[in-house]
Amino acid sequence: MTFSYQDGIALLQLIAFVPCLFLAVLLCYQQGLKAVASCWRFLIILACLRIGGAICQLITITDDSTEVVTMKITFDLLGIAPLTLAAVGLLQRVNASINKLSKWIFIFVSIVSLVGLALGIAGAVKALDSYTIPRMLQAALGMFVGCLGLLLAILGYLTIYRDEMPRSEKIILYSVYACVPLLIVRTIYGCLGDYTTIKRFNLFEPNPTVYLCMGVLEEIVLMIICLSVGFYCPPPKEPQSDAADTTNPDETNSVEKHSSPPSDTLSDTVDTVNKDKIAEEGRMGVSIAEAL
Repeated sequence: MTFSYQDGIALLQLIAFVPCLFLAVLLCYQQGLKAVASCWRFLIILACLRIGGAICQLITITDDSTEVVTMKITFDLLGIAPLTLAAVGLLQRVNASINKLSKWIFIFVSIVSLVGLALGIAGAVKALDSYTIPRMLQAALGMFVGCLGLLLAILGYLTIYRDEMPRSEKIILYSVYACVPLLIVRTIYGCLGDYTTIKRFNLFEPNPTVYLCMGVLEEIVLMIICLSVGFYCPPPKEPQSDAADTTNPDETNSVEKHSSPPSDTLSDTVDTVNKDKIAEEGRMGVSIAEAL
């Protein structure tokens, strides 16, 4: 087989997602796997999916067996869930700076997205067996649409309190605004493939130009935006406790005892001074009497 249009798209994905994978791993190493609600882990998952799909597509140049094609389509069908979860993770960090929404809202959106991802995997396998779009895959995409709606609602609500946010969190909020149109286009592309019979949006043999313009480019730009936010706006470090707070209470009491005299010693000193004054006044009185 010759090098085709689809192979060129796969090569573009490798050029874009391989560096993104290394950068996402670097962010996880620098900030930890729990940073920004595990946002970077979902970017790693997306990069791995796209790299795997691109490799399978290039393998079809010399081996177009059913197994390779099946793996390629499976990789291509997954991707909306990691992008949605990454955006939710960024909004969760924004909310942490002002604490206007309960954390359970973000947990709910994440759970729905993960359930949709699991249904999507099962539906993709079933779709490849029958070469049709099963209800399970359509249900998974419906969950992603619902999560996108919740994402927009959270974004709009947090925007009301943007004046209370630190500068870095404002940048993250605006970056999510930049991601939203790309997420919408990517979701519309998936919906047209799942819920319609338009040939150019067919999941198994899509139009390469449509796939490039409504799927691949959006995902690449979304990865770049999220990674840029990760490096430009790292999460704030936890405040370190002062040295005074770490001092042992027993040591503090010991220092106070040594630095201030005991109350008994102080009272004895005062009594001695008073007696000396009385004795001196008595001597002065005797001297005056003798002089007279």
